[in-house]
Amino acid sequence: LEQQIRIQASGGLSDADIQKMAKDAEAHADADKKRRELVDARNHADALIHTTERTIKENGDKIPASDKTAAEAAVAELKSVLDSDDLDGIKAKTDALAQVSMKLGEAMY
Repeated sequence: LEQQIRIQASGGLSDADIQKMAKDAEAHADADKKRRELVDARNHADALIHTTERTIKENGDKIPASDKTAAEAAVAELKSVLDSDDLDGIKAKTDALAQVSMKLGEAMY
C-alpha cells in the first residue's frame, strides 16, 4: 500500500514553492502514519472495552466471578492508557483484554 502525492502548479506557485510543499508533505508523512496508528489502536481498544463491558453486563450471571474480576481489571487498565500517546501500552493492554475477553466467551458456552 503506497500512497503518492502529486502536486501540479495551477496557480501562482513557483517550482521552489512546490518543492517546499512536497518536502513538507514527506517530512510529515511519518508523523501522520504514527498518528493514524495511534488513532486505530485507540478505536480498537475502545470497541473491545465496549464489547467486554456489554458481555459482562448481559451475561454476568453465567461468568465465573474470577473471570469477571479479571475482565473488569483489564478494562480498567486499558482505560488508564487509552488517552495517552503510548501506542505500545495501548496495544499491550488491548491484547491483554482480548485474552481475558476470550475467556469470558468460553465461560458462557
